[in-house]
Amino acid sequence: MPNAVSTRCSHSVLRVVAVVLIVFGIYAEPLIVNAAEPGAVTIHSEFPGGNVDVSKNEGGAVQVAPDLRGDNPWFYWYFEAKSSKPGRVEFVFPEKVVGFKNGALGNQGPAITTDLGATWRWMGTEQVDGSSFFYDFKAENERVRFAVTIPYVQKDLDALLKTNAGNAHLKASVLTKSLKGRDVELLQVGKPGPDVKPVLVTGRHHAAETIASYVLEGFIQEAMSDSAAGKEFRSRHVLFAVPFVDKDGVEQGDQGKNRKPHDHNRDYGEDSIYPEVKAIKQLDQLHDFQFALDFHCPTLVMPDHQVMYFVGGKTRPKYNFDNVTEFAGWMKKGLPKTAPHGPLVWLRDKAAPAPMNSTYFGSKANSIMAATIEIPFAPPGKATDPQSCRGYGKIMLEAWVSTHFLSGDVAR
Repeated sequence: MPNAVSTRCSHSVLRVVAVVLIVFGIYAEPLIVNAAEPGAVTIHSEFPGGNVDVSKNEGGAVQVAPDLRGDNPWFYWYFEAKSSKPGRVEFVFPEKVVGFKNGALGNQGPAITTDLGATWRWMGTEQVDGSSFFYDFKAENERVRFAVTIPYVQKDLDALLKTNAGNAHLKASVLTKSLKGRDVELLQVGKPGPDVKPVLVTGRHHAAETIASYVLEGFIQEAMSDSAAGKEFRSRHVLFAVPFVDKDGVEQGDQGKNRKPHDHNRDYGEDSIYPEVKAIKQLDQLHDFQFALDFHCPTLVMPDHQVMYFVGGKTRPKYNFDNVTEFAGWMKKGLPKTAPHGPLVWLRDKAAPAPMNSTYFGSKANSIMAATIEIPFAPPGKATDPQSCRGYGKIMLEAWVSTHFLSGDVAR
C-alpha cells in the first residue's frame, strides 16, 4: 500500500503534467480517467415476445442474458439492436450470468431478422464463439432483431386465421381470458358427430417453445384443407386446438418453463391455478377427448434433445405405446431427410407421474392416445425454419390418418 509521502508526490507529478499540457494548448478540459465509450447500439425488447437483461453496453460490446423475471434459470431471450454507427458489435452472454446447462445459443446460432420480424432465419455459427456472437452493422440506425429461437407470437396466429377466414371447416372462438386479460383462442376444425372422435391439440404450455408452434400450425392447416388427408381426418375426427396455453407468457416473452410456483404443464392436478388449464378441463367435460397431443420443444443444446421424440405414459392409455409407435412410424416415412431425426418413442410409465397434460388425458377411462411430441429448436444440419416446420405438421396430419389407432378390441 502506498504511503502518504509517495501519494503526495504522485499527485504533484500529475499537477505538473496537467500545467504543462495546458501551457502548450494540448489539454484544455478536465482529464477523465477510464471513461466508457458509449454503446455502438441501443438495445430494447418492448415488443411481443421480447426478453433481454442488459448488464453492460460499452463501445462494440454488449453483455446480455435472459430476463428470468424471478423464475428459474432458462435460456429464452429476444431483443432488437439499433446501431449508432456502422461497425462490428459483439453480444456476450457471461457464463456466470447464464449459468445453466442449456447454454445461451443453439446449434445453428441465433435467429435473426433484418425486417422487424417479417422473415427470420438461423444466422449460423460462423459469427459465434462460445457463448457470444457478433454482427457487422452496415449503417447508422440499422435495426436488427436477434433471438435464441425463431419467435411465434400473436401476429403469427392472426396471420393463420386471416388466411383461413373463409374456410368453412374452421371455427375460431375464445376459450377463456388469461390472467392478464388476453383472449385465449380455441380453434375447431370439423364438426362433432356420432362416429366422429374428438381430438385435442395444444401448444405453448411453455411460452419459450416457439418452433413447435410452426409444426402445430402445419398440422391444423392440413386438417382444415381439402386434401385427401384433410377430408379423411374430418370424416373421423373433430379437432380442437389451443395454440397458446400460456398466452401471457407468449406475448410477454417469458421463459414459461419451470415458472413459480409451477408452470402451465404442471397444472393438471386437482387445483389448477391457471385459467387456460381450467378452461381446457372444462372443454374436456363438454367434448370428452379421446386423443390429446401436446406440442413442445426440448432443451436447447443437450445432445439427446436434437431429435423429434414422443414422451408420455407407456400404458396410459392401454394401447398408447402401440398407437404412438405406429403414428411415429408413418411420420418417419413421410418426413424428408432435412427434418430432425425421429420421431423416437420414449414413452414410459412412472409410479407418480407429474400432473401434466399427457398424464391428465392419458388417465381417462376412454382415452385412446395421449402424448407429448418434442420438436428440437435447431439441430445441426437440419431444417427448422418456419416453412419447413409447417411442412412437418402437414406430414404429421397425413401420418395420423394412416394410423390404425387401437381402442379396446376395436381398431380406429
